[in-house]
Amino acid sequence: MRENSQNREPVFNVPPVTVYLVAAIFIVHLLLTVTTQDTFDWFYQNFSFHPAVVAAVLHDPSLPGLVQLFVTLNSHLFLHNDWTHMILNAGMLLAFGSMVERRFGAARYLILYFLSGWIGAFTEFAISDPDAGITLYGASAAVFGAMGATAIILLPRFRLQGVLTFIAVLLGINLVIGATPLGELLAGPGVEIAWVAHVGGFAAGLLLALLYSWKSPVRG
Repeated sequence: MRENSQNREPVFNVPPVTVYLVAAIFIVHLLLTVTTQDTFDWFYQNFSFHPAVVAAVLHDPSLPGLVQLFVTLNSHLFLHNDWTHMILNAGMLLAFGSMVERRFGAARYLILYFLSGWIGAFTEFAISDPDAGITLYGASAAVFGAMGATAIILLPRFRLQGVLTFIAVLLGINLVIGATPLGELLAGPGVEIAWVAHVGGFAAGLLLALLYSWKSPVRG
């Protein structure tokens, strides 16, 4: 029996930008897990997002402070608490990010991904005490941005009621995990789920997808 190779579908049909993002998340986490504890701590101290840095920049703007803020707004999206945290975010990004990249293209997908991460971080800052020493890291807000965009992509197929159900389930799970002791059970002692950042990222992704779709209507 012969099979025309031109008719074969690839086993993993993930668009390139999503592949690169997931690979970067995986490689950063792998390298940090095999380094020394001092190096590990230094990276998380300097490349996580700190609400205290935002407060300091707003109080006394300076070029070094602005540079640090810009760097950490991006770098915190590639740091994760443990392998479970990393694999969960990478898996969801493969699922939802692929759909968003295929629909809107690489450039608009990257804008949505990072902007959702930024807005998620600033949402966490808005409800945090800058003096509490909070450290935020993980791709979750950006991944939730991809989920929000997916809700808009699915609208022609599942209609408003189906999409509202999708949103309610996602945000409901996020609230239950993030605002109850279940979050600490899953994340580990001393670590909390940044569910407010997730909501901020989700809203950003949803609104950007609406904007993209208004410029270029969603195809069913």
